[in-house]
Amino acid sequence: MSRTSETFGSGTDAGSGALPEGALPMATRSENLRLTLGYFLPNYLRGVFRPRPRAARLVARMDPNRRGMELMRALRGRHGRGPVVVRGTSGPTLLVLDAEDARQVLAGPVEVYAVDTWEKVSGFAAVQPEALVASHGRQRTARRAFNDAVLDAGCPVHRLAGHFLRVVGEEARALLGPRAESGLSAGDVCARLERAGRRCFLGEAAAEDTEFSRLLEELLTEANWMGARRWRRARTRRIRRKMTQRQARYLCDADPRSLTGLFRTAPRGPETAPEGQVAHWFMALGVVQAAVTQTLALLATHPAHYRRALEEVAAADRRHGAHTAAGFEALPYLRACVQDAARLWPPVPSLMRRTTAETRWRGAVAPGGMNVLVPAAFHARDAERVDYAHRFAPEKWLDGTAAQDWAVSPFSRGEAQCSGMELGLLLATGFVAEFLRGGELAVAGVRLGPARPLPYTFDATRLRIGYRAHRTPGAS
Repeated sequence: MSRTSETFGSGTDAGSGALPEGALPMATRSENLRLTLGYFLPNYLRGVFRPRPRAARLVARMDPNRRGMELMRALRGRHGRGPVVVRGTSGPTLLVLDAEDARQVLAGPVEVYAVDTWEKVSGFAAVQPEALVASHGRQRTARRAFNDAVLDAGCPVHRLAGHFLRVVGEEARALLGPRAESGLSAGDVCARLERAGRRCFLGEAAAEDTEFSRLLEELLTEANWMGARRWRRARTRRIRRKMTQRQARYLCDADPRSLTGLFRTAPRGPETAPEGQVAHWFMALGVVQAAVTQTLALLATHPAHYRRALEEVAAADRRHGAHTAAGFEALPYLRACVQDAARLWPPVPSLMRRTTAETRWRGAVAPGGMNVLVPAAFHARDAERVDYAHRFAPEKWLDGTAAQDWAVSPFSRGEAQCSGMELGLLLATGFVAEFLRGGELAVAGVRLGPARPLPYTFDATRLRIGYRAHRTPGAS
């Protein structure tokens, strides 16, 4: 569920460890320059914690994902399948270009492949410095246990699934009036999901609290600078204090049908900081929002997939009723559609770690204190290894092909996998399902379809999602 559980990087704080010469292949100066200008820098300019609208439009035209993947394939062809050392502005980073090496990192213990990289710590300082993804050691252990308990990590259906599905159904339905026939923007969808998030996370009393969302948006905008604008620190602290005060209203008298209503029964200790985890859940809604818009666009442009999803929703509604936990469990294909949309265009294209000890790579040894970057977008679209790389293939999640491939990791894997992955899939699937009840989908502004390879970059800035309700007999 988390958009910023991992962040971009090649020029990051790599500690003081010096790489033994010849231990691992190193990118040339020219290769480093092309990778930085063609991939890392555009994605940074787009916004790590929150997309910058104007930059996002420009970056989409540059198609950095395509350029980056071409460069990574070239690096692998020249240097072999093992990690390549990319020299960034603050030290060496291991760029992982092989699926087995990706599994080594993602399946490895977070005590060795730590998640609290410089980008996260500096970025989250503006938003929520006590967030799980910026924690390590005992703090991470305590905060992970709390997050897992509240978010029901590992459970396909959250204990509050019935209520949450009703909420996302209501919010989606609010979009499906006559205005939807002329087309909904990605922003329209995001605003409704933001409202659903306030209701599900903080409770019904927060439904109209757009000021809370505005303050969080300001903090995320500042987080994109990763602490570089030091002259704004006092202002940032004031904004965070205002947001925290608004949040405290809902924590004091928690709605039992919300995530905050589950705080009392979740494990906690002196280092848990329960109130410090909430902002990150709202940040994670960015993942849900992206998955929803991408899934709707794919279904609208892939008729066979659309018909199958439509039939599945109708059958589940007849058997279990709409907006029910049992009904959601009867939607494996639609859920797989959401998962594959996230695979095709991962919300977090690069998974970043820092090593705390020596690591071994096919006999070569890298010192501790290095960055390790697993380019999730590259591995998910690696046509040399993945035969479904550039097509919409939800069936690969149903038969286990994608689920068993650790290099395909839109929500990370292992100990660092997002605690709210299952909850995020539930919210996204429930929202999309509402669009399939009683209406027809269409999209404009994107070029997708089953007859052509899907693009490397999904440009939501021009997307329009059209919806027309089925006309009942006798209607004028």
